[in-house]
Amino acid sequence: MHDKETPKANPENLLKIVQEAYEAKVVVPEFQRSFVWERNDIQELLTSILQGYFVGSFLMLDTPSSKPMFPFRTIEGLERVNSNVRPDQHNMVRLVLDGQQRITSIFYALYSPDIPLRWTKYPYKFYLLLEAALNGNLEEAVVGISVQDRRRMSEVRELVKNHRALPFTFFRESSTFYRWLYSEQQVWGDEARSIIEQLFRRIQNFMIPVVSLSPDAGTDNIVNIFERINRTGVSLSLFDLVVARLYPKGVRLRDLWDAFKNEHEAFADIISPEFLLKVIAILEGKEPRKGNLLEILDGLDAKKFEARWKGAEDAVCAACKRIEKQYGAYDKAWIPYTTMIVPLAVLLHRLKEMRAGEEAYRKVDRWYWASVFTQRYDSGVDTKSYQDVRDVISWITEGLEPDWLRRATAEAVDLSIAERRSAVYKGVICLILREGARDFLTGQQANLNTCQDDHIFPRGVYNETYPVDVVLNRTLISRETNNKKRDKHPSEFLEECLSGHNHDEARLLDTLRTHFITRDAYEALKQNDFEAFVKYREEALKKAIQTVLTGGCGDAKSR
Repeated sequence: MHDKETPKANPENLLKIVQEAYEAKVVVPEFQRSFVWERNDIQELLTSILQGYFVGSFLMLDTPSSKPMFPFRTIEGLERVNSNVRPDQHNMVRLVLDGQQRITSIFYALYSPDIPLRWTKYPYKFYLLLEAALNGNLEEAVVGISVQDRRRMSEVRELVKNHRALPFTFFRESSTFYRWLYSEQQVWGDEARSIIEQLFRRIQNFMIPVVSLSPDAGTDNIVNIFERINRTGVSLSLFDLVVARLYPKGVRLRDLWDAFKNEHEAFADIISPEFLLKVIAILEGKEPRKGNLLEILDGLDAKKFEARWKGAEDAVCAACKRIEKQYGAYDKAWIPYTTMIVPLAVLLHRLKEMRAGEEAYRKVDRWYWASVFTQRYDSGVDTKSYQDVRDVISWITEGLEPDWLRRATAEAVDLSIAERRSAVYKGVICLILREGARDFLTGQQANLNTCQDDHIFPRGVYNETYPVDVVLNRTLISRETNNKKRDKHPSEFLEECLSGHNHDEARLLDTLRTHFITRDAYEALKQNDFEAFVKYREEALKKAIQTVLTGGCGDAKSR
């Protein structure tokens, strides 16, 4: 047995690796999982790169393309942007053993393949909002937008047209970027141009440690390395860093988190321990960024930290309960933004300290619904969490309503959305849940936790004629009723519903109203008129949205 040299990490240019993925020189082993990162993951990675942060290392295996050590495939989306390239055009290819999600994310942002992200139906485009970037708010500057979100896409395209936003596709090569910066745009002067160019260079010159394995390492050895990395090679999270930081002070943070999970099982799979740490940061008057939080912890002894942790636990539980009981998200799948738990928790904590009255809670409710229906927490979460807590408290104590919230209207909400992970989509479902979503056949309170999100005009019948996946054609239906409805025309199914209500149309209409189906919409259903139905249902939903935006949200109905 001869000694083998220990693999070493060497710095390589990140964009060069992504370029090689575009050329099918960098590929993915078949045994790797598919691309599963979501919009938030990609935004966070892009932000970290723009900030110059460490984003981990890659493990690559060099192998002949004709006789590879493992079967492989090209990076996801490559066939949409470079369909003519093939791995067998190269003698050697590089298999990504660790780093696939990060490489594919950068590829997705820079090359914009026409494929949806996980759990979505439509592609996302990524942009850099230049005013936010120039102000140093990179978390808020990096945004990913579904192409199906027509309102937000229209807004960002207008910004691009006016040279106030850049598609990340501009960052993949220098000629396009510099032509824009020095020839096409006339908005930004020398100082701003210098900052924008620095951001561009930060992406262009970003280096990442790469451990390259050669085929002579042996199949068994490479598999062992891969498995070991997937078990133990996860980058340190904020929680991990805080655990290590507090350990010398005698604080056993993992034990505190385990105790919380045991005591609050219903919430433990909704939140992460970082949520509680961020609540502590905001309560201490700091934006909940990593650096700020670590600075705060350095100033707290064990007793003070544990007191802050207990207060954060209570606040987070109060926020989760309000989102469920007051805002209708009876199942975690329908929470529009789990990240909003942090600012909501801080606001509820502050209101409790202030012994605030009903009007203060009503303003918090308005902030919540406005954030959902303006999709405010799609990006820049930490910055917005801190700003919103400050601004809502100022609104409560001094009457200064935030400008963005005052401008929020139901008319600006795009309800043609079909993306189930969209905050608008989930917000609509939550409004239905708050109304009770009574059973179409029996008129009785449904078990909201087991209802199915399904079409009113059935997909199997109308899909080729109408955009049936839009939220205007969706509601929550009990499993039993949904099985009976199946692919029946609405007029046919309504006959059964009417029979179930003893042929009393008024009683059926009372049930349908819990789904925001008005009499006009009901008449459209009787005629199997999809266009009229979605028109009338949109009117009803926008009226409900306007109500919650202006403070008439009331209490959620009991289950």
